[in-house]
Amino acid sequence: MTTQLVLGRDPDCDVVIAVPAVSSRHARLAWQGGQLVIEDLGSANGTWVSGERVQRAVVKPGADVRLAEVALPWSDPRVVALVKVGSSKSTIALMPRFGRYVCPQCKTAQVLPAGFVRGEIACPKCESALEIGGVGGASVGARVLRGLAGLFLGATATLAVGLVALLYLAPERLATAPDPIGELARRRMGTRVVAITPSEPSVLDPILAPIGPPVGSPEEASVRLYSATQIRDAIDPSNATTRNLAVQVAAGDDGPFHVEQIARIWKHVRLAWRYVNDPRGGDYYARASETITNDFAGDCDDFAILISAMVEAIGGRTRVVVMDGPGGGHAYPEVCIEGPADEVSQKVARFYRRSWDRRLGTRPAQTRIHYRTDASCPVWLNLDWTTNVIGGPYAEERYAIAVYADGRTETLAPFRPEGSSGTEASVLPQRAPLP
Repeated sequence: MTTQLVLGRDPDCDVVIAVPAVSSRHARLAWQGGQLVIEDLGSANGTWVSGERVQRAVVKPGADVRLAEVALPWSDPRVVALVKVGSSKSTIALMPRFGRYVCPQCKTAQVLPAGFVRGEIACPKCESALEIGGVGGASVGARVLRGLAGLFLGATATLAVGLVALLYLAPERLATAPDPIGELARRRMGTRVVAITPSEPSVLDPILAPIGPPVGSPEEASVRLYSATQIRDAIDPSNATTRNLAVQVAAGDDGPFHVEQIARIWKHVRLAWRYVNDPRGGDYYARASETITNDFAGDCDDFAILISAMVEAIGGRTRVVVMDGPGGGHAYPEVCIEGPADEVSQKVARFYRRSWDRRLGTRPAQTRIHYRTDASCPVWLNLDWTTNVIGGPYAEERYAIAVYADGRTETLAPFRPEGSSGTEASVLPQRAPLP
């Protein structure tokens, strides 16, 4: 089994990152003594963890690790396989529905997140990667003994009272019973959820309700942990600076919210945009109003946040998509348009026929709009800044995580060009022809 990976620009590296700023053999990611360690191999532009340059550091899966300015590709299959090698060595077999577990590394008892039954977590004390589960084939007696052991090691008086109550409450009453165990977990929970495997239906499920929206993938868990709150706070449609500019620009096509207003906002920002990197070794999510004050300067996530905030300011519904692709990490906005895709396509075509700006370059040869669709919205229109029109094509994605304006997150089907590896496992974003 592979316990280490060399990352760098050299084709002989285990994980090749073909970016000039990355050294030929830039860094090594390895399991050492039960810990996941990133080690710089004498690179020119450094290895960075949470914004600090390091020679060697213990990290956890999904952490903010950068080689020069390039984020470590946690979604790469070889990196995922390496992470699993380490976590599989720390499998804990217990009856997790009692709400407790004991870390085999630091020997401390911890509270499980409410609703957690099986999956991968990180111990909040020693940050060891732990896989909790494996009780399916155990006998009833063994499962009860393991559960009682976990209860003995970490139960508080409140938890004990709650468990005794469960023995006497009928299942029908549990659905409406108070939430002592769930509240205890909310007050004391320090465990970071990396991935959740949904539980089997049981009488405990109504009490141990999940905290927050479910995590759909390890990448989504990482985005929720490190980025979602910052993106949510940066989308400020009620700020006077953001709202005033959005209204002034959108009023060029007045009336109730419609796609032509989105096109005007996108064109206004796109024409003025000047790309500037974040500080080395870290992400900086500028508020939309701050980016306006800076005369439309920033990186891709600043552009996505600004477009999202301005569209929200005039009544739209948006999300920022955080993705990882062959060229590294990227972010772009999508907007929900209610109505048939063909109708949206016709409106976009009419807008550009009468409102084309030569500063955007030559008229595109694009013959269709590109969008996602789901049960909540018929057309999630792509508003990426990398093309010169709204509804431009998507770039290839290894994963795609949506962050909504209220901070909710969702794992999306990543875009992969037809014929590329993995296409069969993805739902491709839709395309509607332009008239």
